[in-house]
Amino acid sequence: MTRRISKPLSKHFRLKQLADGVYASIHIDGGWLVCNAGIVDLGKQTLVFDPGLTPKAACDLRAAAIALTGRAPSHVLNSHYHNDHIRGNQVFTDAAVVSTTHTRELITTKGQAELEADRKYAPERVAAWEAFAQSEDKEKRKIAAFFLPYWQGILASLSEIKLRLPELTFRDQLTFHGIERTAQFIEVSGGHTENDCVLFLPQESVLFCGDLLFVQSHPYLGDGDPETLLSSLDHLESLRAKVYVPGHGPLGKRKDLDKMRLYIRTLMQQAHNVIAEGGTVEDAAAQPIPESFVDWILFQPFYEDNMRFLYSRLVK
Repeated sequence: MTRRISKPLSKHFRLKQLADGVYASIHIDGGWLVCNAGIVDLGKQTLVFDPGLTPKAACDLRAAAIALTGRAPSHVLNSHYHNDHIRGNQVFTDAAVVSTTHTRELITTKGQAELEADRKYAPERVAAWEAFAQSEDKEKRKIAAFFLPYWQGILASLSEIKLRLPELTFRDQLTFHGIERTAQFIEVSGGHTENDCVLFLPQESVLFCGDLLFVQSHPYLGDGDPETLLSSLDHLESLRAKVYVPGHGPLGKRKDLDKMRLYIRTLMQQAHNVIAEGGTVEDAAAQPIPESFVDWILFQPFYEDNMRFLYSRLVK
């Protein structure tokens, strides 16, 4: 039997109950989970979707799963290889870590390279964002409110991080059959990264999207393919979920898929216009943020990075 809670168990996230036995863990600004996560009670088994950036936040997520379901998680699911979705793996010592075969390969290669880069550059990144946080510029302080805790979390956790690889891998789809519900872990390739997964609960019409969906937040496009991402969003819509849990931002609805598609198409058109006018990549990065997205979080550095990325793809 699942249990209800009325307040967050952690400074890193707040919990939202989506159905009996189904919870979204929504990142709290300043916390070290960074990505949104999920807890799903299958009945006799518990799944955790995306265990976050740091072991400390993942410990709180594991404790929340135990408090809510009465048992330790049996499986931890990695939607893709980015650090804020995998570095909590090591905390779940009594669970099997699950990903696609390709995502495991990406954790082994790009995930390891990212960790090595963090070991080298995290101290100076923290110092740079501390300077932003103390700036008289309101916009710089606003950006630092997200990225300073992110880098502080990375720096604080480097001494204990062990890059745990998935022990169970699959291709296309892996279905968990529980006594309470069925959960489908579905491979979606080439959108946000080279390989992504979503977790779909058909009985509850709940979809944990990983970073294939950002809500009220500028997505990061630079490790994927924008055309494929548009197709991936079409695929997510075809599942006809009622609740969409994004990788970042508040809970979403089907209309948020439309907003994400509009964002991608709008920026692609902007990059195309800059090229048509003979502009440079820096001209593309200097384009004003379209009005529809000015109030979205993570506009810096993601918007400028996205414009540079899209420009570079089009001029190849």
